[in-house]
Parts: sequence; C-alpha cells; structure tokens
Amino acid sequence: MSASNIGPIMRHWIRNGIGTIALANKVNRNALSFHTLDVLHNQLRQFLDDPSVKVVILQSDIENVFSSGHDLKEIQKLQMRHQTNSNDMDEDGVVARDRLRRLFELCSDTMQSISTSDTPVIAKVDGVATAAGCQLVASCDLAYASDRSIFATPGVNLGLFCSTPAVALGRSVASPKHAMEMLLTGRGIRAADAERIGLINRAVSVGELNARVQKIAEDVASKSRDAVKCGKPLFYRQMELDLSQAYDVASRAMVNDVLDQEDCREGIDAFLSKRTPTWKRT
Repeated sequence: MSASNIGPIMRHWIRNGIGTIALANKVNRNALSFHTLDVLHNQLRQFLDDPSVKVVILQSDIENVFSSGHDLKEIQKLQMRHQTNSNDMDEDGVVARDRLRRLFELCSDTMQSISTSDTPVIAKVDGVATAAGCQLVASCDLAYASDRSIFATPGVNLGLFCSTPAVALGRSVASPKHAMEMLLTGRGIRAADAERIGLINRAVSVGELNARVQKIAEDVASKSRDAVKCGKPLFYRQMELDLSQAYDVASRAMVNDVLDQEDCREGIDAFLSKRTPTWKRT
C-alpha cells in the first residue's frame, strides 16, 4: 500500500486495486472550496484513469463529517466583492461573477467525472453530508453510511436554492418528491431515511461501516475489469433512453461482449467447467 498526503485537505492511497480518497480538512469540515474541488477532481481523474484501480472509495478522515458542502466564507467574499464593484478583478484578472461560475463548473465537472468514468466509485459516509457534500454522495455509484449520518440540502435556509446538488439528488432518489422535500424544507434526513428513498444503498452501525464498504469494494475489484468497464457506462447511457432504445443498445452490447470479450469467454467456460475464472487483468 502506498499513501500520499495533499497538504492538510486530503489523503489518498491504493491497495489491492482499491483506490481511496479521504477528505481531511478539519478546519472547515471538508468544505468543497475551489482549491479542494480542484485537488479532488485531479485525484479522482488520476484514479479513474489508472487501469490498476478497479474501484474508488470516497471517505472522510474527520469525525462526524463527510463534507459540509461549498465553502460559504469563500462564496461570501465573492459576493461582497461583486457588491462593492462588479468589475473588480482578482489577482488572476477574473471578476467575482466569473470566479463563482468557474467554482460551480468545477464542482459539476468533478461530479460528472464519477458518472462518466467506467470505474465504480463508492461513498463511505460517517457523519454530515450537506449541500454539495450530499451532491457528492448522490453522484457516486454506490453509497453506504453509518446510522448516525445526516444528509441535507439546506441552501433554501440561506436564501439559496441548492440547484446544482438537486441535479445529482433528483437522479439518485426513488421519486422527485423525495428530492423536493429535502430541497424545499432544507431539513436533514437520517441514514435510515436516506436508504429508504434510495440516496444510499445501506445504513449500518458505525462499527460495521468500514467492514461493509471494504467487502463491497473487494467484491467489485474481484470482477472482470472489462465487464465493469463496459457495463457501468452502458447502464447510465440506457437510463437516458426510452425503453425500446435502451433494449436495443443493451442487446447490441451483450452481443459484442459475448463474441468479442476474452473475459466473457473465460467466465462462461469457467462456470460450465465448475472452476474459478481467471480474468485477463487482475
């Protein structure tokens, strides 16, 4: 196992095909500032582009906090600079409106890098995940949380609707009404309710969380990398199509996999021969 620190805000390591990114900024409760998002986006891209990484875990090193969302102090500074002089430029020659636009674009790019990658990403949550922190959980392919965790999109309480978190939240939960209740009231929900509405896969005890996520990650990492690489992007693609188009795309993919994928030939032969398959890339 190799581990690296990125200043005081993040740690990352790879072990047995499992890449782990741990948010570690105790000072601002893992707030997703521009700098933090930039580092997170780059580290995600490194893991997601690394063929040796079969699955990624996103977690927090800070007790009782996953992520508190965007850095409101950073946003307030931009707000005040814009109110004082909307044409005032920072040291990079960028006005407040453009800087804020870049912040939300970077956040959106970070979230989309998860769903558009062919590598599964698991959120491991033990504590509060609010606003963009909740968005990060909703963007992951799988999510598990301790029973003391809280999820919220409280922007409406600040006079700011959580519009960008709503994109991921609305696509994650079982019904738009569940998302709207969180967005319109700003109230937090406990892990059990997050499981009930589909925001997370499972709520477990604090003591069980690490073992549960590790077991899931190991299970995913043990599968054919080629099968997962083909299957994850196809799943999200077909969800955007109507039923007949989805079946057409999925059927053609299965034909290609059966006839062209070495791992598929190995897997079927192993099953029929009653032996454990040996995948091409392990």
